This record gives sequence, structure tokens and C-alpha cells, in this order.
Amino acid sequence: MVAALCIAAMPLLWCGAVRAQVTGPLSPVPAPSSVRPASDAPAMSIGLAEAVAIGMRDNRSIRAAFIDRGAQRYALAAAERRFSPRLDLLADVYRSDSGDAAITEASVSGTGSWLLPTGAQIGFVWDRRERLGGSDSTETATLVVTQPLLRGAGVAVNRAPVRIARLGDAINRLALKNSISETISAIIFAYRRLQQAQEQVRLAEIALRRTGMLIDTNRAMIEAGRMAPADIVQSEANYANQEVILFQTRQDLVSAQYALLELLAIDPGINIVAADPIDAEHVPIDIATAVEFARDNRMDLLSQQRTVESAREALRIARNNRLWDLSVVAAATRNGGRDAYLGVLPTRTDGRVGLQLAIPLGDPGPELVQVQADAALRTAELQLDTLDQRVEAQVYEGAQRIETAWRQLQAARRFRELASQAVENERAKLAAGRSSNFQLLSLQDDQRIAEIQELTATIAYLNALTSFDLQIGATLASWKIDWSDK
Repeated sequence: MVAALCIAAMPLLWCGAVRAQVTGPLSPVPAPSSVRPASDAPAMSIGLAEAVAIGMRDNRSIRAAFIDRGAQRYALAAAERRFSPRLDLLADVYRSDSGDAAITEASVSGTGSWLLPTGAQIGFVWDRRERLGGSDSTETATLVVTQPLLRGAGVAVNRAPVRIARLGDAINRLALKNSISETISAIIFAYRRLQQAQEQVRLAEIALRRTGMLIDTNRAMIEAGRMAPADIVQSEANYANQEVILFQTRQDLVSAQYALLELLAIDPGINIVAADPIDAEHVPIDIATAVEFARDNRMDLLSQQRTVESAREALRIARNNRLWDLSVVAAATRNGGRDAYLGVLPTRTDGRVGLQLAIPLGDPGPELVQVQADAALRTAELQLDTLDQRVEAQVYEGAQRIETAWRQLQAARRFRELASQAVENERAKLAAGRSSNFQLLSLQDDQRIAEIQELTATIAYLNALTSFDLQIGATLASWKIDWSDK
């Protein structure tokens, strides 16, 4: 294709540039043998408990979740200040020029408000103005107290926004806990994948050595005239196939290392090695206890319960907003000051108290909000019932999956033991000349398959236990992780 571009009408330098452009981008790419993590680098052995601890400390997803949690806690603190007094201050100095005279004035004003849990509103306004260089000044202070009797009245209604904020914060905290549990489970799965990859490499190396030993035996039998030279081809072909399998398992091992290193936020050049042995023991599951534990600890179920409570508070507010606005209003105003000619002006205080009624007519908005809030509550309650039933079904299914995985593991262990015994028996027969090369190779393949099946069944059983912990909300408790969102 490059040669086709280098037509006679084009300069030779241009053709050279085309060649450089085509081959250049690949030149800095390292060969696969130099890609890290390097198998010849010093190994860093790590246990599963240590991996979980490192993940809790350094995993980027967990760290990002805690950063978001800081903003969520501040939002709750802001909502908690609903009944705190508020004050705004304003000060200014300005100069006005009307042509004949220039006047410089200064003013200071303050506005305060305070909402009480009963719904009462206390408002205060203070304003002082003074002419600089003169003796004129005015000062006004006004205090207004409004206590609703219908709409906006009562501790339950006025504390509802705070309760909604607290419920939302509890949901956010459960989401953080769920994120931590899922990340820990992901680390455990990645660690077991590394264990499995390491063991697969070991089994592939053993299988390769077995085939190599068989080739040596075949050659000795050929030299002794007890085997035809053509029969060794089967063993050599099997040896080549075992080499292919070994290369693939080593690549799987590198991929497993990268996956775990990424979750632990560790330098990808580290040659990480899983130090824990692969071992599984039967764990009996009490279904009734597991279901109750899931109802008390599963994050999505607890979050939905708080969503229902929040919907109830929202409906309370919506119903209250449909009431008439009837309030008791009391106000007091105090005026004073000083005049350049009259001196200090007499202080005067005015007060008033009465009832204030506002009746909305023809506005469907409040009723619409109530209908929507009622629908949201009923929907949330249905979702809670559905989720509760789903949780129970998932617990039953998870327990059944664990028991099935254990039975598969037991069967795989028996298969591996019998396959190993069959190979030993067949090897003895071959040495005595009572078996064939093909028969032994077939049994060795069965042995390798049995070993892989046992390994796969063991990892599957351990992963089923980990998944079950996550399903019932027991991941943090199982690993004895005491965490705080602060």
C-alpha cells in the first residue's frame, strides 16, 4: 500500500515520510515480555485479610465515597439549623449632591428571623440613619410575631423537613456502607481469582512435567524395543498442547494480578502473590436466622424503609399546605431620632395584635401536591413489600446455591482422587507392558480436568459464601470491620 502511494510524480522524501508515518506510531510500544507486572520481579506476598485492609485504606472508590459523605454530612447540618436564629446586617455610606448642597449620610440596618418548632415566626428589623457632619438621625425598630393556627402550625409539621433530611442522610450512610461492602466483596473475588490463576499455573506445570516424564519413559521403551517409534508422537503432541495451556494460564495470572492491584490502588509493576492457601470447609446455613438478619441489615431494604418514612413526612406537609392560612399576628414598632433644630425627638412605640386569614380559591396546586405525595407513599410501601419478598427469596436461593456448590465440591474431590489413582494404576500397567500410550495420555487428561474442576468448585463455593454475606448485609460483620463515616 505504501509503494502504491509513492508514484513517480511525488518526491522521494514524501514517500519516506509516508513510511515513517505508517511504522512510527508502533516503534515505542514495548514488547509483551517487558509489560509489567514482571514475573521475575520480587514477589509481594499478601493474605486475604491484608488485602481487605489495604482496600479499606487505599481503594479509590471507597475514598471517593467518603469524600462525598463529607458533603452529605454538611447538608444535614445545614438542615438541622432550621430552628436557629438568622441575622443579616447591612451598612452603607453615600453622598448625594442636589446642586446647592452636598449631603453625606450613613446607615446601619439589621434583619433577623427565628422559626420556632410550633411554626411561630419572629421577625425583627432595625434601621438607623445619620447625616455625617450634622445632628440629624432617625432610628426605627420593628418586632413582628406570627403564630399560625392552621397551615404551618404544630411541631410535627414544622419538624417534618428536619426528619426528611435525617432520613435522607441515613439513606446516604447506608449507600456508603453498601459501597464499602461491594468493594470489599470485589477485592475478595479478585483475590480468589488470583489464587485460582496461581493454582492453574501450578497444575499446568505439573501436567507438563507429567507429559515430559511420559516422553522420557517412551524413549526408554523405544530404545529397549518395547514400543514403536511412531507411538511417541502422541506424547509429544500432548506435550505441545500442555505448553499452550501453560502460556494461557500464565497470561490469566497476569490479568488477575492487574485486577487486584487496581482495586488495592497499588503500583501495577508489583509482582503480587496470594499467600493464603485455597481451602474450603462446610458452613451450615440457618435459613430462618439468615432471613431475619437480612431484614435487619440489608442496605437496600433499610433504605427503602426510610424512603417510606420520608414519604409519610412529605404527605404530612402536603396535607397541611391545603389548610387555610389563619395566624395570630402581633407587631411593635419603636421610632426615635434627633433633629438639627428640634433636638432629641420623642420616642414613640406603636403596637398592634390581631388575626390574619388567607383563603386560596381556585388553586389546584396544593391538592395536586397532596395527591402526588399520597401516590408516592403508596408506591414506596408497595416497593418495600416487593423488596422484602425478594430479599427472602434471594436468601433462600443463596443458601441453596451454597449447598449445591458444596456438593459439587465434594463430587469434584472424589473425581480428582479417583482420577489420580487411575493414572497411577495405568502408569504401572504401561511399565509392565500391559497398557498403551494413548490410554495413559487419556487418563492424564482426565486427571488434569479433575484437578481443574476441584479448583473451580472450591473457588465457586468460597465465592458463594462471600456473595451470601453481601446478600444478607453481613460483609462488614463477617470481616469485623468497624467503620465510621466521619
